[in-house]
Amino acid sequence: MAIPIRVNPQPAKAFSGIRLDFNHGTEGWELPVLPAKLSIRRSGSGKDYNLLGAGPIATIEKPGLAEIEFESFFPSQPGPYVATRRILKRPEQFADDIGRWMRSGYPLRFIYARHFDRFENPYTLQIPMTITGFDRWEEAGSPGDVFYSLKLKEYVFYAPVKLQAVKTAAGTTAVAKEPDKRPDLKVPPKAYTMVKGDTLSRISMKLYDGDSSRWPEIQKLNGIGNSELKRLQIGRVLQVPPPKG
Repeated sequence: MAIPIRVNPQPAKAFSGIRLDFNHGTEGWELPVLPAKLSIRRSGSGKDYNLLGAGPIATIEKPGLAEIEFESFFPSQPGPYVATRRILKRPEQFADDIGRWMRSGYPLRFIYARHFDRFENPYTLQIPMTITGFDRWEEAGSPGDVFYSLKLKEYVFYAPVKLQAVKTAAGTTAVAKEPDKRPDLKVPPKAYTMVKGDTLSRISMKLYDGDSSRWPEIQKLNGIGNSELKRLQIGRVLQVPPPKG
C-alpha cells in the first residue's frame, strides 16, 4: 500500500525539510529542493487461513520494511524553489555523495521534519535506511542542474545472538540472551604508520587525493595537542578517518 505525503515546496505557514545523514551525522545535508511528492510504503505481512468450521480468517503479523521513493533535482543556481538558505555543494557533488554512500555498505539516516506554526513541536520522522536505487540525469533547458530519483529501504540492525547457560534454583539449565548493544552507524577509522618527513598535512594529501585540508580531523581523532604537531615520532600509528570520495 502506498502512502503518499504531499510536500509543498514553499508552504505559507509550515517549514518542511528532508535531510540525509551518514556516518553518525559527520556527513550529510538537507535536500536543497524538496520533492513534489514523497511516497512511503510499508506493506503488511498478514496471512489468510481457512479453518474448518470457522471459515476464512486473517492473521496480523509485523509489517514489512518501509520503502521511500522520490524525485527531485540538485540546482546549479539559487532560486525561489530552493528550500535551504544556501546551496552548500555543486550539483554533481551532491550526486557523488549519494553514490559513495550507496557503495559504502553502511546505512544512512533519513530525516523528515515539518513544523506547523500552531504546534510547538515539529513532526519528525527518522529511519535508518539503505539506498536501493539511485538514478541521475540532466535535462535540456536546465544547464548545470542534476535531476535524480532515489529509492530507500528501511535498515534493521542485526547481529549474531549470543547465548549463555544459566543455572536455576531447581538445578536445571536455562538459556538467557545477552542484552542487545546499541547499533553503530559510524564508519570505522583506519590505521596509518608515520614515516620520515610526514606531517599531518602531508598525510592528509597522501590519503585523500591531494587534499591537505583534513589534517585537523586526524589531529582530533588522535588527541594530538597543538604543541605536539612538530614533534610527531616516526613509526607512530595514527587513526585516520575514511575517505569521503
